[in-house]
Amino acid sequence: MTPAEALRAAMPDAVEEASDAFVRVKAEKIVEAARVLREKCGAEMLHQISGVDRPPDKMEVVYHFARLKPAEFLCLKVSVPRSNPVVPTLAHEWASANWGERETLDLLGVTFSGHPHPYRILLPEDWEGHPLRKDYAYPVEYHGVDCVE
Repeated sequence: MTPAEALRAAMPDAVEEASDAFVRVKAEKIVEAARVLREKCGAEMLHQISGVDRPPDKMEVVYHFARLKPAEFLCLKVSVPRSNPVVPTLAHEWASANWGERETLDLLGVTFSGHPHPYRILLPEDWEGHPLRKDYAYPVEYHGVDCVE
């Protein structure tokens, strides 16, 4: 059974789009969808979470899961409004989500509701903005250090 088939069978109202490469689910259903991948498709590892800015009005969070034997990669995506990018955390289900979600928060400003440690991981706490957003304007200086050449 493919990931798309498993998700459609287990939660037909959650699947928004499916292809051979990925399955897009409703953001509020991501925790349940990740459980289905683990239980029905044998996903053993969440090895990457990333975010994508899709101006003018959307952001995506992309989750890369893996099954080791037989080797297969499983990809879930969720879309959220750029004005309020909030997705439930997977950190309680997959320990590796802790770091990827914090990185996505730091660089794109996506908030993961229920995350146990929702603070910056790459940039200082007083850094303003999220550098991977397409409309981000880099500061001229930070604490007296020139940032632009």
